[in-house]
Amino acid sequence: MALPRSRKQKLHILGSRLHKWLAVCVGIQVLLWMGSGAIMSWLKIEHVRSEHVIARTPGALPADAPVPSWLANDGTLVAVTTRAVNGQSVIEVRRRDGSAALHDPVSGRRLSPLSARTASEIAQGAWKGAPTDVQGVLPVRAPVGTEYGGPFPAWQVTFADPDRTRLYIDASSGAVLAARSDTWRVFDLVWGLHIMDWTLRERINSWWLFVFALGGTAIALSGFVLLANRFPRLPRPRKRR
Repeated sequence: MALPRSRKQKLHILGSRLHKWLAVCVGIQVLLWMGSGAIMSWLKIEHVRSEHVIARTPGALPADAPVPSWLANDGTLVAVTTRAVNGQSVIEVRRRDGSAALHDPVSGRRLSPLSARTASEIAQGAWKGAPTDVQGVLPVRAPVGTEYGGPFPAWQVTFADPDRTRLYIDASSGAVLAARSDTWRVFDLVWGLHIMDWTLRERINSWWLFVFALGGTAIALSGFVLLANRFPRLPRPRKRR
């Protein structure tokens, strides 16, 4: 005949069951946290950013320039700088509304938005990896998944390298805005799994993440409590009379 269980034994059994089912519910996400963290640690960040094949430094450092005579200063100007774009000296004009435009420094002729050919030449000038060809140039006027979200308009320049590198060139300023590759796409996927944001990949304070993080903490704490209860108790020394 089974002996009646004490209150402590009942609490221990109940805690073990709660620990087990909580581990089943949260364990899959905990495994994804560990696996995605390992993958992100293994990938080289310079390869994720394509820094080993793309040079983002412009041909010449921007320098402040006086407002030229052909440019009317109507109070909306924020900055007027000289830059080198595709090996040529240009003047970049930025206004309060966030817009940017390139002009010929002598005549003032507007050069932006840049053509597909110019965007391809800028991308080829930024390439410092093994020699490869440009596979395609496409206009971008809307977000491209999680790869690129603006500003617009822009050009997407795709290289024929094994990593399928894409450069996003600002059609207004000629700047290299983003570099994306298969290595970046793997990192982006596991990052979304890690922070539990499967769409935007940028929300690190969602309630999903908060609930599962609390669940993982509860599993760890309850596991320590159950482990401590399993340790045999040392016999107490008898008091001498």
